Amino acid sequence: MDLRRAKFLMLAALLLPVVTGCSGGTSEGRVKVYPVSGKVTMGGGPLVNATVAFAPHDGQPTAVGRTDVNGEYHLSTYGGDDGAAAGSYSVVITKPLGGGGGGGAAAEAHGTDPTASYDVGGGHGAGGGASTAGAVPERYSNSNETPLSATVTADGENRFDFEIEL
Repeated sequence: MDLRRAKFLMLAALLLPVVTGCSGGTSEGRVKVYPVSGKVTMGGGPLVNATVAFAPHDGQPTAVGRTDVNGEYHLSTYGGDDGAAAGSYSVVITKPLGGGGGGGAAAEAHGTDPTASYDVGGGHGAGGGASTAGAVPERYSNSNETPLSATVTADGENRFDFEIEL
């Protein structure tokens, strides 16, 4: 098992309890979130079915979304495209080769560890024999290396468009 795949599986396992807790239940301990959307493009066109993760700098929870056929995404922290908490983030964008998504857990999970380095790698896939190469350059798959960032505010449009450079 390669290192990127092992990291993804570890991240998915850590986030699984959070995924199951995202729907319903109490709002106790939740921070206020604000709608966040945007568009991801690469090579001049929309990046379809990519995972967009906002990795926190300030202790807020992680927010995750998936791009649609137009490259548009909406972030979710607790579920239902609710948005992201105010604060600054490193933006991680991943997409495995072969058109599959970022994997169920990574695409839907919401973590709260502000000290974690979010390295979901481009090589994870939905099946056991998926390619280890990502469709997005590797530098975008690690929150410590990505050149992308965003600051979500309580009073603003919170639209963040990103162009992936090859």
